[in-house]
Amino acid sequence: MADPVTLEELGNQLSSVSQGPLDSIPQQLYTKIASYLSARIFPLLIAAAITCTIIFVFYGAFQYFTAYGDENKATNAKKTLTYAFVGLLISFLAMGIAGMVQQNLVSNTVPDAVKVQVDK
Repeated sequence: MADPVTLEELGNQLSSVSQGPLDSIPQQLYTKIASYLSARIFPLLIAAAITCTIIFVFYGAFQYFTAYGDENKATNAKKTLTYAFVGLLISFLAMGIAGMVQQNLVSNTVPDAVKVQVDK
């Protein structure tokens, strides 16, 4: 069985690791993940939101044209069109907020949060 490690020895081991060449790996990994998300995933999500909006606009228009004076069907068609555009607006707001958080908050705080510091 291995000898127990004191808290001071553990602190020395952890502080020596955080000062070595491995210290920049979390920052590099975070940078690569953030750039991949912003370059590949976010545009796909925006394209999916726009595609869904177009589909629901056509569906709402079809409902409206086939209502033939029926108030319930016309009201449902108007609701479908309204929900489609509100959904598009919410998706654009969500993408903008995510971009702001990524740019202003996360990029400045996450690498510091990953580092392990043990006081002696």
